[in-house]
Amino acid sequence: MEKKIKVAHVIRVFSYGGAEVLLRECFAHPYFKEQVDSDLYILDHKKLGLVPEVKPNVNELHFYRITTWRFPIAYAKFLRHIIFGKYDVVHMHLPVAGWMTIPAKLFNRKTKFVYSEHNLVNFYTKYNYYLSGLTYGMFDCLIYVSHEVGEVIKKVQKGWFFKTKKAATILNGINTDKFSNSHRVYENINANFTVGLVARFRPQKRVDRWVEVAAEVYKLNTNIKFLMVGDGPDDDMLREKIKALNMEGKIELPGMLASTVDAFKRIDIFLLTSDFEGLPLAIMEAMSTGCVPVVSNVGGIKQLPFDGFGYKFDEFDAASIATVIADYAANPEHFKKESLNARNFVEQTYSLTKQVHEIVDLYKELVSSGK
Repeated sequence: MEKKIKVAHVIRVFSYGGAEVLLRECFAHPYFKEQVDSDLYILDHKKLGLVPEVKPNVNELHFYRITTWRFPIAYAKFLRHIIFGKYDVVHMHLPVAGWMTIPAKLFNRKTKFVYSEHNLVNFYTKYNYYLSGLTYGMFDCLIYVSHEVGEVIKKVQKGWFFKTKKAATILNGINTDKFSNSHRVYENINANFTVGLVARFRPQKRVDRWVEVAAEVYKLNTNIKFLMVGDGPDDDMLREKIKALNMEGKIELPGMLASTVDAFKRIDIFLLTSDFEGLPLAIMEAMSTGCVPVVSNVGGIKQLPFDGFGYKFDEFDAASIATVIADYAANPEHFKKESLNARNFVEQTYSLTKQVHEIVDLYKELVSSGK
């Protein structure tokens, strides 16, 4: 049997963000486990919600205290582990992991350093934007998770700044067996018709706008239910907004759930009001379970051809978006048709198996080129 590729995966946190969930799915995929020996390095000790789920599928798992006064000691320990790990590939996910890990390349000339860009870099905070831009040229390969991500990077490139040696577009994939629509009973959708969101409540998600739409929907149909699954830095602001719009008790807030599959099974309309996105994994998971997307037309979402399903809005208008949602609830046959179309779209275009094979092929190509 062909020797497995030894890979160190580095990420800042390992909670329930899109990149973390996707990494969990890759670790569990049979072909990935057959071809890759994975170690996981998490740079922050605070958000480790997915750790129990990935332990069976990785060899070693490390996390560090980079957000405490022990930062210099923890960072030195982390770099030592990467340098002496004898990895074929070090794969970094999201910006902090990228620029914090890349100094190890100075001591690992044969190891290939791969970075996955999940977001649009022009929306990064200043320190992430400049540190990322200055270190891009050191990566042996850059993976864009959507075409839009790659286009934005090309626009900001100036000389060494955001320079790329090699780039590959590998679209995020979904486990369509796990995220199935087999639970749906379309003949009875009005009983618990639900507008939902599954996300990390970061500023870019604009959960305040989500609540504004929910309030307008409630005016049109008081039987429609609302579910926001997640947590994050905007959690307190979200609750204040709910109170201000008299939506307390009308929007269910269970926090972050271990099983996002169970959450999506309760949702009929997946509402996303983000200011920007790369190619959000949650949209694919939602559509794979038969949710109809009603989403901001931003970032990587622009690349998704909603043909025969869903609704994208370029300008935010809570009342008009609410009308679209209420119409779905009032027309079960229309909803059923679009729900099935959304599921078929993901099955045909965004397969986790396809993504995993493309990542493994990239690893092999890079490792072979270094021999």
